[in-house]
Amino acid sequence: MKIAEFLENEPGLDAGKRYAGIIGLSPSKGARSPLLWNAAFQAFDRAERMVPMDVLSENLEKLLEYLAADTDFIGGAVAVPYKEDIATWLGAERLTPQAQKIGAVNCLFRNEAGILCGTNTDGEAALTEVCTAIPDLSGVKVLLLGPGGAGKAVAAYLADAGASLTIVSRTPEIVQDFCNKISASIISYDQIKPAIADSALIVNCTPVGFANGVKDASPLDASDLDQANSDVLVYDIVYDPLQTPLLEMAESRGLAAKNGLNMNFLQAVHGFSKASGLPDLERISGIMKGAV
Repeated sequence: MKIAEFLENEPGLDAGKRYAGIIGLSPSKGARSPLLWNAAFQAFDRAERMVPMDVLSENLEKLLEYLAADTDFIGGAVAVPYKEDIATWLGAERLTPQAQKIGAVNCLFRNEAGILCGTNTDGEAALTEVCTAIPDLSGVKVLLLGPGGAGKAVAAYLADAGASLTIVSRTPEIVQDFCNKISASIISYDQIKPAIADSALIVNCTPVGFANGVKDASPLDASDLDQANSDVLVYDIVYDPLQTPLLEMAESRGLAAKNGLNMNFLQAVHGFSKASGLPDLERISGIMKGAV
């Protein structure tokens, strides 16, 4: 049995060599993780390399079973739309405490016993970015749009940092249990204007505005942003394009705006460190930033 049997692309792996992978529906069509991870592997003189793994949902479980049994697989990244599916497949006993709360993983690694496990570095990276602008989040009112896999990760870390969190969802009933776990409020989009007026930080975790998603669109319209206070920070975790329509609207109103590029680097830095066992986060970050 070969790994290519479960994939829609040819990974080009050499037999007997250790490797990492990014698992998703179509990471071979532009995911940056292989570029970033492989630059780090090379700089640290490691023989491993990361490859994209395009897999259909009907083959996901077979692929995971193969990877878990293959000791040459050291771990890797998880892309859309499988962050929650893979967390479910792993089960709570193979998730870090944060990933258990989030219910989604973006990183796979092997623990000291060699068992494949999952964690989530999206939220940790986003929290680091937010805290460069707002060092103390205790009691800060935050409005988060889009509680999907990445959104839940960001929400969980912001809540743990003490933020007063309100989550906006088109299907509030589906994420009510998650909101209860992290003590966050949940509202629908028709309630968003007063929530914007009451927020010091607005975080977009929807794919709206992403180049491979709903491009040239914004999760908020001009009348929504007109409700914002002048000192609000608008943070969009999208990094492609760097300037989303949401951020353009925010900046045109003189609001502070931040994109998701550095979050993307930081989650890759933490993920690579976890899977490779290399602890030098500062060096890894410098290597990855130099790779693009």
